[in-house]
Amino acid sequence: MRIETLNFSAKLGLSGFLITIILGALSAVTLIGLLYSQNDRGFNIPEMDKVKSHYSDSLLISAMKGSMYQYVAEDSDIDLVAQWITEGAKNDGFFKEEVMYIISEDCQKCHSRNAQVSGAITSMPFSSYDDILQYTEGGYSWTKMAKSAHIHLFGIAVFLVLVSMIMAYSSYAAWIKTLLISAGWIALWLDIASWWLAKFFSGFAYVISVAGSVEIGAVCAMSGLCLLNLWFPLPAIVLEPAEHEAD
Repeated sequence: MRIETLNFSAKLGLSGFLITIILGALSAVTLIGLLYSQNDRGFNIPEMDKVKSHYSDSLLISAMKGSMYQYVAEDSDIDLVAQWITEGAKNDGFFKEEVMYIISEDCQKCHSRNAQVSGAITSMPFSSYDDILQYTEGGYSWTKMAKSAHIHLFGIAVFLVLVSMIMAYSSYAAWIKTLLISAGWIALWLDIASWWLAKFFSGFAYVISVAGSVEIGAVCAMSGLCLLNLWFPLPAIVLEPAEHEAD
């Protein structure tokens, strides 16, 4: 059975699913670009420094470089806090005189148990050494990483297997189907594996970016090609050899 032989209602249902997958992928690209760039609208190419920071730096430094950067008074503040963390995040004079001063000036307006400003995060206070210490671990915490990884793996696998099966029953040549289906799954595994590895070597941030791009590209390519196969005649060059000969 090939997908182009399905009845009109089945084609309509599959088309709705495939279009939704493409729109979801484009939304994901938009979100990633906004999270890892200085812009607040449109499609953006992620900045690798921000990607590296997100996966290899501590949550505190990652936030200061990324989502909370607008509240940082001086870039040197980030360097001083990063130095303190690199040197062991000790409760010493450097922390009390330098780091705590930066935290009080840059962060405590929102990150305080008694903060009253709009958007304050009272559940994440930075009022003491113990409050701040829990956000100094390099990269995602193991618990948060495991939670995010299994949610992404299960969630993406659900729609990726459906798109893969639709592609498998299309009329395209076997090499096209094998290439795109393999690319989607391998890119997913590399993407998630690199989340963990980037905790130890920030260079894996490049693997995350490339694998994520291939993953989204493969999903969009399969969805778009299957939509064409559902509704339009295919050129002979992309058909399975047997079908081409039969025509």
